[in-house]
Amino acid sequence: MYFTVLLALFLVALPINYAEEEDIRIGIIGGGIGGTSTAYYLKSLFGDGCHIDLFESERVGGRLANINIDGYDYEAGGSIIHPKNKYMVEFAEKFGFKQSASLDGKMALYGPSGIILETSSWNFVTMAKFFWRYGMDIWNIGSFLKENFLDKFGKIYDIQEEGLAFTTVEDLLKSMDESLVNYTKISIQDLMIEKGFSERFINELVMGALRTNYGQTTNVHAFVGAVSLAGVEKGLWSVKGGNYQIPERLLKKSGANLIKAKVTHVILQKESESVSYEVQYQNAEDGKSNSREYDIVIVATPLKELEDHIKFEDFPNPIPSSYTDFHRTIALFVQGTPNYTAYGFENAENFPQSILTTDENIFWNSYGQHTPVSQKKHLNKNSDKDGDQEDNTVSKIFLNKVPTEDQVHYLFKSRKDLRLVNWLAYPEYAPKMDLPPFVLYDQLYYVNAIESAASAMEMSVIGGRNVANLAYNHWNNILDKVDEFSIKKDSKSDKSEL
Repeated sequence: MYFTVLLALFLVALPINYAEEEDIRIGIIGGGIGGTSTAYYLKSLFGDGCHIDLFESERVGGRLANINIDGYDYEAGGSIIHPKNKYMVEFAEKFGFKQSASLDGKMALYGPSGIILETSSWNFVTMAKFFWRYGMDIWNIGSFLKENFLDKFGKIYDIQEEGLAFTTVEDLLKSMDESLVNYTKISIQDLMIEKGFSERFINELVMGALRTNYGQTTNVHAFVGAVSLAGVEKGLWSVKGGNYQIPERLLKKSGANLIKAKVTHVILQKESESVSYEVQYQNAEDGKSNSREYDIVIVATPLKELEDHIKFEDFPNPIPSSYTDFHRTIALFVQGTPNYTAYGFENAENFPQSILTTDENIFWNSYGQHTPVSQKKHLNKNSDKDGDQEDNTVSKIFLNKVPTEDQVHYLFKSRKDLRLVNWLAYPEYAPKMDLPPFVLYDQLYYVNAIESAASAMEMSVIGGRNVANLAYNHWNNILDKVDEFSIKKDSKSDKSEL
């Protein structure tokens, strides 16, 4: 009898685990840098308590991709990383990738009447030219970016490390500084005039940066304008071998299950207080239809790209197909000899590595000579003659429309190869444009909302970590870390870093 009582008490004291608690089921739609970084951060938060499926019908990396020309790979998508992009720098270091410095050769500005300004191989000559044309604006631009943008923007890393998350892009920007929200309501042109910059500086250098980075003009809102200006600073780099390697490694580290399929339906399954989703999809290889159920679904690709093939069903209100129009960008890769006179130069001797245009009526946005992601020189495989190497130059031209054959002939006097990359790359930016929410419905999130502020690799990772923090906080009812605008610190452990 005594033994029976003890046994009964022992059984009561132990938790009864007839079956282990089921993992949280998470489905991510999109295998670009946004989707893979979301998976990475979700895994770090939920640990082994989650099962993640990532749907990608094409290649992991999304808009980070290489293109092969004559046996050499070149960056075809997102190609530059700023030295202050903390996440991308950390990923490269963590995964053992080497940095390739951006080409720091000669640059020229090209306007309706031809060349406006060209740099020199001598730094002091270049600075003299800039000061002569733009005065103190060329000196003040660095402090303008640092004080008005970079220092404020850098606060996001401490905020996200603390686990804070925001349901809207506006609140995420506000958490860094109220002025960053205001920058989405004014054009970069108006902001810089307000800060004392000359119209010449804005119409030439700022316009040139925007046309090469976003294919747009100084009428974009000031936040993305500042991101664009940071994208032409010194110290830019890329991952040796291709930037796509980072999302590939993020996916591997997350332990997510890659499903090579195109999602066709996201169907709300609602029972009393609980919410789940049925995701229907077609396998990329055989086209067969299938479905899976998830507790959390994360959309990590622009809704604009999904509107033709994915349906959100049984929601009380429609999920918008898009919050903004997207800008079409054409990247024209040509292996061959540029027509130097078309760009305002007589021959190859003084031809720069990059040319930025300053007028939206010029049919091409920018020109750049490119180096393979391996950083090896593109050599002629069929000849050892130095004279033949001119035809092996690989140039990338950004345009807003597919060029005609006549336009290609105008820009290049000979060519061995030509490739076009045509995609909806960024939103059409404008002051006071809609800033989409990160939350589309309960436990349904949208990483690419961040692109309404600016489209860039680092911005996508920030959006991914915000959504991961949101999903974790919502699931665990940690609501004091949702839309909270200050970091709570233990005063005893608070230390300042010098």
